[in-house]
Amino acid sequence: MPNPWWSRHLGEGRFSQYASVMLTKVLCDLDYRGFHLPAGTMAMVSPALSHRLPTVFHDPERFAPPREEHKRSAHALIGFGGGHHRCLGMHFAYLQIKALWTVLLSRFDLWLVSPPAAPDYGSWVTGPRPPCRVRYRRRPLPLAGGL
Repeated sequence: MPNPWWSRHLGEGRFSQYASVMLTKVLCDLDYRGFHLPAGTMAMVSPALSHRLPTVFHDPERFAPPREEHKRSAHALIGFGGGHHRCLGMHFAYLQIKALWTVLLSRFDLWLVSPPAAPDYGSWVTGPRPPCRVRYRRRPLPLAGGL
């Protein structure tokens, strides 16, 4: 069975990062591309900025699934980490997203009441900039036996 259209859009998750920045500590001295990072240095990366680099993503502000640019580098999409050590919970997170949207889209009609909200990067967790109002209506339950 083919993936529903919204499942294919998860790859464009580069626009919906929940972590504004990710921090890690450099464990041993590291020289990388002319930079020296001594052990103990805090290193930070911002998926919100990295996922909009025009050197990696053609027309980076355009929502255009399915994109292929991230396949050129193991470090292009970093929302769940990068390279060989991606987050162990990534597949579980995608499973939760799919389950939640399946229930919401099958049981409710949804309308965006306010204009589309811009991301609010003012804290560690990114969310929509208020106001972000949605109107919803529960759909009638189908009759037993599919009648």
